[in-house]
Amino acid sequence: MKKLLILICIFLVKDLYQQTNHKITLQPCLKPFYHGVASGDPMTDRVIIWTRVTPDTNQINQSIIVDWKIATDTGMVNVINQGTLLTDSTKDFTVKVDATGLNPNTFYFYEFKANGKYSPRGRTRTTPLAAADSLRFALVSCANFEAGLFNSYASLLARKDFDAVLSLGDYIYEYNTGGYSPNPATPSRTWSPANEIISIADYRMRYSSYRLDLDLQRLHQQFPFVCVYDDHEFSNDAWINGAGNHQAGEGPWNARKQCAQKAFFEWLPVRVTGTINPYQIYRKIKYGNLVDLIMMDTRVEGRDLQAGTSGATVTSPTRQLLGSTQYNWWKNKMDSSTAQWKVLGQQVMMAPLQVFGIGFNGDQWDGYPAQRSNIYNHVLSNNISNMVVITGDIHSSWANDLPTATYNSSTGAGSAGVEFVTPSVTSPGMSIPLGASAIMAANGHIKYTNLSAHGYVIMDINQNRTQADWYHITTIDNPSTAYTYATSFKVNNFQRHLIPVGSASLPRQSIYHILAPLCPRPALITSLNDTYKENIFLSVYPNPSMDYVTIQFNNSNQGKVKISVCDAAGKIVYDHTDVIDQGVNKHYINSTSFSEGIYFIKIETVGNSETIKFVKQ
Repeated sequence: MKKLLILICIFLVKDLYQQTNHKITLQPCLKPFYHGVASGDPMTDRVIIWTRVTPDTNQINQSIIVDWKIATDTGMVNVINQGTLLTDSTKDFTVKVDATGLNPNTFYFYEFKANGKYSPRGRTRTTPLAAADSLRFALVSCANFEAGLFNSYASLLARKDFDAVLSLGDYIYEYNTGGYSPNPATPSRTWSPANEIISIADYRMRYSSYRLDLDLQRLHQQFPFVCVYDDHEFSNDAWINGAGNHQAGEGPWNARKQCAQKAFFEWLPVRVTGTINPYQIYRKIKYGNLVDLIMMDTRVEGRDLQAGTSGATVTSPTRQLLGSTQYNWWKNKMDSSTAQWKVLGQQVMMAPLQVFGIGFNGDQWDGYPAQRSNIYNHVLSNNISNMVVITGDIHSSWANDLPTATYNSSTGAGSAGVEFVTPSVTSPGMSIPLGASAIMAANGHIKYTNLSAHGYVIMDINQNRTQADWYHITTIDNPSTAYTYATSFKVNNFQRHLIPVGSASLPRQSIYHILAPLCPRPALITSLNDTYKENIFLSVYPNPSMDYVTIQFNNSNQGKVKISVCDAAGKIVYDHTDVIDQGVNKHYINSTSFSEGIYFIKIETVGNSETIKFVKQ
């Protein structure tokens, strides 16, 4: 009997958004692309496209062949470029392609194929070549997975009224489970691994946990991202040679820093631009003649150790936040820019903030005043117009002038530029004595602040002005796309100070375009006897192991799960059975008593079982 070719979509679209009791659940129709797709760092003729292939258990130590293509239609018929590459464990089975040969200012759709299955299709857009009437960007930062739901991402996806997402740092957090502001309303929302992340395996697993969140995954699928890291992609209060949350017993800082950077570049659609340091994140992305995005590293490239906001160390004229190499690069990009607006994307608040006449936070630019003055002086002495600074980091909303010594708070004269600070996605707000009104009264250059609300900023740029609109979401405790409009400020062309605006900006009609379909293209079944087998294992870290093994796995239905380990001779050396919730789970196996050699972990769930190999050193 001839085999029948049957096109089916294995699961209904509505199933893709099922999250049980706030617990992340694996979406079977995405196999083996459980982490979705993403794009980033667009240019006029190219864009980075990304995915990850979750390997079958027999592929852990092998290379996997991945096909990719990019087209102008969701049916993937008008293909513009395509290719084939390999991925393996050295890059955590992630895939990054710089898809070239594209046209400016054009929507594209892209997809991958591995193990006979398609990924979801992603949607992206190239940048304009020359003229651009207007541009809109969504500004986000500070997404603590355990602090609540990523409703900011869901709200942005529901709006669909921006060109790209600018992620300004703290995309992940490094703490142990429960180590930083867990939300009692979402107790099942825990990240992997449970320990503070230090090794490359740890960082990779933490990104894996984040990228299984459907709100984040879906936003990546539909919009290009431009990302920079801040401290929590490393460790709290990081600087070039250490971090406040890096302890002596956690190994050499440089080794941890390199692990964090490697995982960042593996898991995010960031283009490699550094010729000496492959993990350099400062780079320029040009949006025609309207905007130069000048993305910076104020965290680990050249930052001196934090030392408060006063004293001889802080006021030293040689004190660095950017480092001399990056500072000179920044000057060159500002001096040579032909764009109308120079948007400086960076991590920590540039405007001064004083409480009772004293600088509040030495991790911000207040702890590095000499280099901040150098930036202001260079902009003003070279008559560089239209500098707009965008910032994350402090879990709160701010609209600031950037005051020099001659600043006049009534007229705005003496300001070097303006700054828009986006609130957090979920991380808790700031606690400052006397609150927002007292802050603005004592700091005349600060025109607006909200210290507690979560949300995002929509930044709308045209030839007349750049405007920021603050939107605050209503809850992070339950799924919601609802938001409230907070306020708006603008800076006019060739001016350097903020002006309040009474209403939010309106998107241009051409910004809307068809979204990429939720599910992958239908799977091709070649036999009526073919069945769909769902992955159980997502990851096994570290492998090889020494003292412990962490497994991340999916349980398709709540029920009894048996986890066992046997050695190469078939002897069971570990056995554990428990009732485990539906969804993505983790389990730790203490392997200190295991002899060196090859072992096999077997997971048995309701109606399914899977075995994977690991090595004990």
